[in-house]
Amino acid sequence: MLSVINIGGLVLLTALVLAAVFLRPAEAGSLPCWERGLLWALIVLLTGLRLYRFGAVPGGMNQDGAMAAVDALALSQYGTDRFGTWLPAHFTAWGYGQMSVLLSYCMVPFIRLFDLSVTTARLPVLLWSLAGMGAAYIFLRRGFGERAALAGLLFLAVDPWHFMQSRWALDCNLFPHCFLIGFTLLCCGRERPWALYLSMVFFALCMYAYGVSFLMVPLFLVLAVLILRIPPKRIALCVLLYLGLSWPIYGTMLLNAMGWDTLALPFVTLPYFPASVRSNDILFFSAQPLAQLASNARALWNVGFLQKPDLIWNAIDGFGTVYLCSAPLLLYGLFLTACDARQERNDAARLLLVYWGCSLLLGLCVNGVNVNRLNILFYAHILFIARGMEGLLTFRRESAAALLLSYGLLAGLFFTQYFGPWAERMESVFFQDFLQAVTCADGREFDTVYYITPDTQYPGSANVSEILTLFAHKTDARYFQSDAYRAHYHYQNPDLAGLAREEGRITCVVKSGTVVPEGWSRIDFGSYSIVEKDG
Repeated sequence: MLSVINIGGLVLLTALVLAAVFLRPAEAGSLPCWERGLLWALIVLLTGLRLYRFGAVPGGMNQDGAMAAVDALALSQYGTDRFGTWLPAHFTAWGYGQMSVLLSYCMVPFIRLFDLSVTTARLPVLLWSLAGMGAAYIFLRRGFGERAALAGLLFLAVDPWHFMQSRWALDCNLFPHCFLIGFTLLCCGRERPWALYLSMVFFALCMYAYGVSFLMVPLFLVLAVLILRIPPKRIALCVLLYLGLSWPIYGTMLLNAMGWDTLALPFVTLPYFPASVRSNDILFFSAQPLAQLASNARALWNVGFLQKPDLIWNAIDGFGTVYLCSAPLLLYGLFLTACDARQERNDAARLLLVYWGCSLLLGLCVNGVNVNRLNILFYAHILFIARGMEGLLTFRRESAAALLLSYGLLAGLFFTQYFGPWAERMESVFFQDFLQAVTCADGREFDTVYYITPDTQYPGSANVSEILTLFAHKTDARYFQSDAYRAHYHYQNPDLAGLAREEGRITCVVKSGTVVPEGWSRIDFGSYSIVEKDG
């Protein structure tokens, strides 16, 4: 049924676009009050879905989100990450691969107020996503009118990519929202200098949201200055604001490129990472750049345009990122935006095209992009779709019913999948059984020794088992850094027969198929079990 609706929607939207181009246009005008009221009611209702079972769906916790939360807990307690680094500009994270810090710093106030939980870890992404929706509305209304703004807001409320990324914690998913807020403020900057200067704050924050912003943000800002023709004095102040906030992360990248030692300052630490593989993801550091460029182009085309299946937590098969049938509207909106850009002083359209072009260049420069690596592109596509909808509604008013029917059916199917079969699958992918087991195992006597299976994400993934356990046990950072922690926590599959001869309380979290000898108690949690021996 889903494929039939997708094909039907594609045919219908293609026909509507062709009708808008070739048939006699209807009289343009703003939406009647009752239509505007209906649209706002739908937007509020659908946006409210973001709160439905928030924190429970998807069940469990992604390992990267758990790591961001554990470091946020340490920041809230001691002002350090879990390794004891004072106010780091970039996290050590997995050691071999680092992580951006903005999400964790945003978690800190919620953890301080409400303690560490799945909900407090995910709440910052939800709030940034809602702020991104607001920025999209303001940009569309300013650049393309009220019809485009309402159409864009309604589409965002049901868009698969925007909905899914707002309900789980991943550091890089803050980047597109942070960028779009800065982008919208920049578009208002010619008339309102305060908006121009404030935009620099958000562009600087982008640098702490995702590493690929180093490729995207400076290039976009240089091109934006040329388009907006900003006076030199304002440019100088903007540069000072941007660099004044972002120099610690730039300094961290320079420090690591040169192999210098960690620089600890009273208000920030620029850490050196001796083991890092992240630079291998960038085209410029590839051993075979031409072959890598061709591979990157294929990935960009498949993910950004064909919307082929991606990682389960990024997209649900059959729906894509912006619905598979949206291609005609996207292309129509791109065409209309290009036409708008030719008009005098239409800076919004020009900047949107530059934003889109920079996003495509980023996709070509990053190795094997998936949805979360290419997340900066999707806001541009959504803005084009909104512009295409505005074009349809202006030229063919009767197309409103067809748009609502097509996307209403798809949205109904999407939410049914999201809260139904997809949610059940995600419980396994996000380690819900494991988290339930280690949570139940917590709260024992202080001298309890834990043996925890390393076979979570894949056989031998002890680092994933550890970070999930730290999250579930809300482990104190200073205890984690101590010898006592290493004496009590062992991330290995236990020899239960050998441990039976040891004294003291021993608690093991093992795979559910593990054979348990006599004298051990057992509690099952789906794919995992707690087995325990009293001292």
